[in-house]
Amino acid sequence: MSDAVRETLDRYYAALKAGDRVALRGVVADDIEVHYPAPEGLLPWAGDWTGFEGFEAFLKTVGDHLVIDAVEPISLHVAGDTVVTVLRGEWTVKATAQKVQTETVNMFTLRDGKITRYQVFTDTAALGIGLGRLAA
Repeated sequence: MSDAVRETLDRYYAALKAGDRVALRGVVADDIEVHYPAPEGLLPWAGDWTGFEGFEAFLKTVGDHLVIDAVEPISLHVAGDTVVTVLRGEWTVKATAQKVQTETVNMFTLRDGKITRYQVFTDTAALGIGLGRLAA
């Protein structure tokens, strides 16, 4: 993996963790696309979000419902302008106080040192159970 790709991801995750809007603006393209697939109505943050304002709305919606307790990178793969990270995470659902553990795949598309597309693939059923929207 190139140093530039590593630097972009490091800056992204650091800005995300710090909640630093200015730093996120520096690493996320103005026309970013966020894609988080899930069955309709299951996860409030699922769907497609566009532009930096849409990206911020996505983050706010996630933050309204989940607390990130731990995220551990498992692997990272680079293919051209696409970066795939596999993470193991634990979240607490604010409304139910339930803990949810999943492995999640984040797929980024990069252009000119910025993230232009962010896709998340995770265990939507586990999150739906944690939110109280599915039976265990």
